[in-house]
Amino acid sequence: MVIKVNKETCIEELLNGVNMGMVAIDHLVDKIEDKKLRDIVVHQRKAYADLKEKIQHQYPQVEDVIKQKFMLESMIELKTVLTDDAKIAKMLTEGCNQAIMTVTHLLNKEDNIEMKLRNCVHDFEEISEKYLEDLKSFL
Repeated sequence: MVIKVNKETCIEELLNGVNMGMVAIDHLVDKIEDKKLRDIVVHQRKAYADLKEKIQHQYPQVEDVIKQKFMLESMIELKTVLTDDAKIAKMLTEGCNQAIMTVTHLLNKEDNIEMKLRNCVHDFEEISEKYLEDLKSFL
């Protein structure tokens, strides 16, 4: 049985992915010692924030709710009690990969997603993929 995903669900999932990335970065940026890594992460956060603004401008009717925020924050805090930059880079890499898989899966399930929403998803993928490459040297 194939379940169709509507446009609002796609937008909500996209916003959730962007929000989760920003929340993760907000919790990790002060724990990063390497200046270059911190700069990469700060730029990634800005790129996500800019994309979120674009999505909210194009789709003001969609509710902006971060799913499982408390669980995400708790997991980050637990994983970073004793950590270093390599572990933080690994956590961010895993988050980017998960986000890319989630939004790509959504698009693959739904053929009738309008072009401007597809463009936002592709922007999200490109941002995440760019920072995946940047993070590799810190693993």
